[in-house]
Amino acid sequence: MDLCEGLGFNFLLRQERKVYKIALRAFSSMAASFDCPPEAHGVDMMKAVQAVLDDNPLVAYFDRTQIQTVESKSGTKVILTVVHPKPRAQEMAAGLGAKADEIALQIKSASRNDCTMLVNLYKYLQKNVRYDENEREAVLKGKCNSPSAHNAYGALLNGVAVCDGFSSAFALLAQKLGFECMLVAGRSADPSAGSVSHAWNIVKARGRFYHMDVTYDARYYDELGMHSYEYFALKDEEISSDHGWDKSRAPACSHNDISYYSLNGTYIESTDRLCEIVKKHGGKLDMVFRIKLSPSVSFPGDTGKYLADMITSEWVKTSGNVKINYGWNEKTRCFFAKAEN
Repeated sequence: MDLCEGLGFNFLLRQERKVYKIALRAFSSMAASFDCPPEAHGVDMMKAVQAVLDDNPLVAYFDRTQIQTVESKSGTKVILTVVHPKPRAQEMAAGLGAKADEIALQIKSASRNDCTMLVNLYKYLQKNVRYDENEREAVLKGKCNSPSAHNAYGALLNGVAVCDGFSSAFALLAQKLGFECMLVAGRSADPSAGSVSHAWNIVKARGRFYHMDVTYDARYYDELGMHSYEYFALKDEEISSDHGWDKSRAPACSHNDISYYSLNGTYIESTDRLCEIVKKHGGKLDMVFRIKLSPSVSFPGDTGKYLADMITSEWVKTSGNVKINYGWNEKTRCFFAKAEN
């Protein structure tokens, strides 16, 4: 496999970088295990190994959730589990690479610039990859029943994945499109399970870094049949509302200028602007109405209902009685409304 150092390598200490390079060579040759020398003793081995995987989403020939280490006087052995035989591993890598090339070409041909490429990539994964609820339940119990759900192969070839599968697929396609991109391993708020392990992406575009969590937005496509962009191109302070990660291991994301809402002029920083946008979309019942409120804009009581009543009132003026589906996310401060058919 053609693997290389990526964004994550830049955030490792000197000794961790040595382990990273050893792991990189091992994964490139599709090894089932590899040895690190005694001088690597005391190094956070899994941090370095995980950085290689975060930078190289093409690696999919073993179970990335069950990596083991064995310490001895001669050094540390890293042992991979559920390893595919090398002929099968090579076949998988070739198939995954070809599929990613095919999808990247499709996305690129439908895009005007870097921003629309990332939007179209985001949309592709929401539409074509289903979240694996069964594997999620297994993971919450400390098990892994479907290793492929945790990598790009499962996402792009099987169409089924959990968060690290989604984010591996995003990173692979983003890299094929010419972006620097890595996975971020951290934690997120789960409504039913509290704080849980989670993975998403940081991508570099136009010289700046942005958070992308396609897994969180894919749920809207599954539930409502519409794309969502609440977690597209966020800065650190925005995604920190329900995501946590080791900031020393990732680049700082300080901008949201290519977020869906910024690009479409629907990031609302005043009530006057809100009224203007609502009136502008008053007759467009066939479109999903999406806005994001700045922290400086607030309303008394239930913000979601307040906004729903506001857009419904405007739609009624032009179309008569209308019922809507709507959603308000207090964490992201995003609102959507969609007229019922």
